[in-house]
Formats: sequence, C-alpha cells, structure tokens
Amino acid sequence: MRPQRNVVRESPGDTIAAISTVAGNGAIAIVRVSGERALDVANAIFEGVSLADVPTHTVHHGRIVDDEGKPVDEVLATVMRAPRSYTTEDMVEFGCHGGHLPAREVLAAALRAGARLARRGEFTERAFLAGRLDLVQAEAVADVVASRTRRGLELALGQLAGGLSGELDELRDNMLSFRAEVESLIDFSDEDLPAATTENIAALGRSAIGRVDELLERCELGAAVRDGVTVAIVGRPNVGKSSLMNALLERDRAIVTSLPGTTRDAVEDYLHVSGVAVRLIDTAGWREGRDVAERAGVDRAKAAAAGADVVILVLDGSEALQAEDVAVCRALDAGHTLVAINKTDLAGALALEDVSGVVPPGYLGPIEVSAREGTGLRGLRDAIFSAAVGCDQLGSAHVTNVRHVDALQRCRGSLASAVERLEAGGESELVAQDIAYASEALGTVTGETTPDDVLKRVFERFCVGK
Repeated sequence: MRPQRNVVRESPGDTIAAISTVAGNGAIAIVRVSGERALDVANAIFEGVSLADVPTHTVHHGRIVDDEGKPVDEVLATVMRAPRSYTTEDMVEFGCHGGHLPAREVLAAALRAGARLARRGEFTERAFLAGRLDLVQAEAVADVVASRTRRGLELALGQLAGGLSGELDELRDNMLSFRAEVESLIDFSDEDLPAATTENIAALGRSAIGRVDELLERCELGAAVRDGVTVAIVGRPNVGKSSLMNALLERDRAIVTSLPGTTRDAVEDYLHVSGVAVRLIDTAGWREGRDVAERAGVDRAKAAAAGADVVILVLDGSEALQAEDVAVCRALDAGHTLVAINKTDLAGALALEDVSGVVPPGYLGPIEVSAREGTGLRGLRDAIFSAAVGCDQLGSAHVTNVRHVDALQRCRGSLASAVERLEAGGESELVAQDIAYASEALGTVTGETTPDDVLKRVFERFCVGK
C-alpha cells in the first residue's frame, strides 16, 4: 500500500452511498455504502442477519426495508470490512433488482439511515487518499470504464495494475540517486573536483532524462488508443473517396455515383484499426466550387483536413495527375498525410514516379488500393495506424493523459537545466534545486505533489458511484 496523502476531506469520517451501475432496466443494480458507519447504515435498513456481526467478504440474502418496516426490495448484501475493500473503509454493496426504481429506493433508504450521497469519483478518491492507488492508477479506473476498444481496455488495465506507475517509480529512484550525488558535492564546494566525478554525476542526470524521453515518445500511441484518432479522406472529385470509405467500413455508408460532386457535406463513421478507434470523415471533392453548396462542402473538406490527426489523400490511379491533385497535395500538411492511389483495378495511367514527383517529403505512402475489389485495404489500415501513432508496439507503460505529458515535459526541462548547470560548474545548491523541481513535477503525475484543485478536476471526470 502506498503512503496516505494528507488531505482534509470536507466531512472526515462521513459515510457515503451511491448507485454504482448504469441507470435503466437490467437484471441487477448495485448500491454502494462506504465509511466508518457503513455497517451501521446497512444494518439499519437490511432485514435478514445482523451485518455488523458477519465476517468480511461474505454475501447475505435479505431485504431492504423503509422507516416503517415496509419491504423496499429483495437484495444480496456483500460485506467488506476495512482495510480489505476498494476504499479501504468498511463497505457494503447491495445487489438489488435492476430497473428505474429499486436501486433508487435502496439508495434513498441508505441516505435516510445516515449516509450522504457520494460525489463523482468519491469512492476512487478515497482509495487514492488512503494510499491503495496512486493517481495514475486512479485515473486508469475511469479509463477502464470509458474504454471503446479491446486494446484501450488492455492499456487501461495495465495502468491500473501499476505498469506505468512502476516505470515512474524507477525514474524517481534515478532522480533520487542524481540528487543525492549532487548534494554530496555541497560539502566540497570550495574544492576543485576531478572532471570525472562531475561527469559521472551528470551521467545519472542524462540517464533520468533518457527515461523521460522514452515515456514521452510513447505518448502518441497511448493517447490514440485512449481517445481515438480522426482521419479525413480528401481529394479532387470522383477519385473514389466515398467508395474507399465504404470499403474500409465494409458497408455502404457514403453515397457513390459516377457524377463528380456527389458528396456535398462531410460524412462520418467509426471503425477500429488495430485497437484504435478511428473517426473516418468522407469529404466533398476539393476543387473550385461550381455553386454555393459545393463551395461550402469544399470549405468543410479543408476544415476537416486541418483538424484531422491523419489525412488520406486519394488519387485516381486510372488517370494521369491533374492540376487539382497537385493543388490539394500542396495544401496539406505532409507530416500526417497518407497518399492512397485508388482504382488500381482499372488500366493504370498514374505511375508511382509521377506521384513522387509532386508529393513533398514527409508524406506517407503511396499505398495502392482498389475500393471496388477490396485490394490493398489491409495495407492502408496498417498505414493509418502507423501515421496516427508512429509505432506498432503497445504495452502497459504508455502515457495516455495530457496532464501526464505536461508534467513529464516540465520534469525533463528541470533535469536538463540541472545537467547543464552541473557541467558548466554551477553551484551545487542550484543544481539540487533543479532536481527538486523535476521531482515535484513527477510527483504531480502519481499524486504525491498534485495540487488539490487538480485532484478535484481529476475525480470530477468519474461517474457517481465509482
């Protein structure tokens, strides 16, 4: 168990209750009660056995009654005594019938018996404050609930199990060793130390910086798996953008005709690519609009391309490059643009060397596909994934949170300042202070030095009852 964080709650020792399952009809619903008086509150409304006298981690059949002794619902009561519970406090969970009313009536009975309604994320917040979870693991709880793909769930579960926390602990140990060596120099500030001594200590700092860089390099993949990516399909009219979208989705989503300008507005849908949720946007043909509606569609295509994580530039492989193709190509950001040559099932008039002659350095591809025949789509999906995340390996120790990225960047900046100051012969006290700033920034990731207002925002992301 991690050290408890010394934070004053709004009502120390109070007992909280909430419905922990999604509202609506279902087989069962769960009402949670946690706190110093959880067993008293539960016992006051439960009729069956005395929950105050039963062993921990046992389940008991009975019913909930109101103030007048009238039955509210038939339930199973699960008792978990401190510290062997999610919050480390005494907890009781009532498994009642699902539906609109039963869980609400059980909760109302618990509130009348002395519990108060829990705030968003307060159960997980109590687990964090008690040291059962660090802040990375606590945030992973919300990510588990919000996961949209199996890969996203695997990443969140890995973080909940402590994968990222373990790497951060190792980084912290590196930084502590660095600081200890620097502080040992303070006693010798009046002496000329051998250059090798300074270099050896600086190497500890560079090692810590290397660990931070490794984490930051993997943040793009982590964020993509956690939040998904947006992919815009662009190109001049009639190159097969809508057909390509339908082929990727494996169903007809966009209207396809042989007439240029059929797509006037952006059409969106979702697919999963290697565990990443992809928001796919089919856009209007990119050219000088013939009327107001088409010009509006082209403007939306440009806006979609500007806001997308990845842009697929579609070219017609059955025709030679046209001026409109070149104009679209030059208007895009090369860093996240993937070139797809469509209609390769037709007699080809577009050579790869023609494409390389107009595509600026930095574009990905080209990938040859046929939306009609379905060829080349696997390679296109793989290229989308690579363009979105920059690598193809996923483990548990990936940074997925913008807050974490910002803290690690601040940590790296302070470490770099410490190394530079040390190598320049600066005062050891100032070098040690730089390392202290780096440690403080790292502590905001795990929650050791996170300001209370930031903690409040973190737990407000959670649903009530979690």
